[in-house]
Amino acid sequence: MQVLRLKMFQETACYTKPFALKVGETYPLPPYSTVKGMIHEVLKANELIPFRLSIQGDYETRVVDYKKSYFIKDRKSKEFPIILDGLSGIDYSYTSMTAMPLYMHLLYNVQLVIHIAAEDEILQKIYKAFYSYDGHISLGRHEDLVRMDEIRFIELITVDESDLAHSMYIPKKIIAEDDLTGIPYRLNWTYTIKKGVRDWVKIPTLYVAQGEKIYSELFYEPIHFDEEGYTVFFN
Repeated sequence: MQVLRLKMFQETACYTKPFALKVGETYPLPPYSTVKGMIHEVLKANELIPFRLSIQGDYETRVVDYKKSYFIKDRKSKEFPIILDGLSGIDYSYTSMTAMPLYMHLLYNVQLVIHIAAEDEILQKIYKAFYSYDGHISLGRHEDLVRMDEIRFIELITVDESDLAHSMYIPKKIIAEDDLTGIPYRLNWTYTIKKGVRDWVKIPTLYVAQGEKIYSELFYEPIHFDEEGYTVFFN
């Protein structure tokens, strides 16, 4: 089975959790929708491109930063935040607007390995799009720049057991036993617009730590492995 593998580095990154309003909390790895959005941006796509993802990686440490955030207060509704970062010529003197510093959780020195599975034609388009992209690539916030260390095609094989080279997301739908330990997340994937609001399809996922030993008996699907020792589980 041939897939496309990306190796990426980010000096800092914040993959903000939804509804984390008072503190900018981050996922330990970019969620599926964030990576999917990055790939669609590189492709300059205006429609949904079908592919699957396996996301793994680790970071050196987590640091805390401050960010000035603006809030609109309306007597008829609840307080809600707005984002004005990077905009010039904006009048901040609204009577209903307040500002306050908020904590931002940042991951430092992030190493990511992402495998993409799709039809050959789509993989070729993604491969060429990364090499010809004429802008900067970010993942997470707009300022979380990505250094692309590798873009290559690679073959996967099936194994009976594996030690995880990196922490990774494993979809719960393929986990057959409860013996696998990790942190559960419900990660966004795709959405539809309902009454002007995004209605997300979420993927129940387990975040499993680096070094965890896994066996084929734990899963409904085979364990895939690439030639450099990265375990792969697609969403």
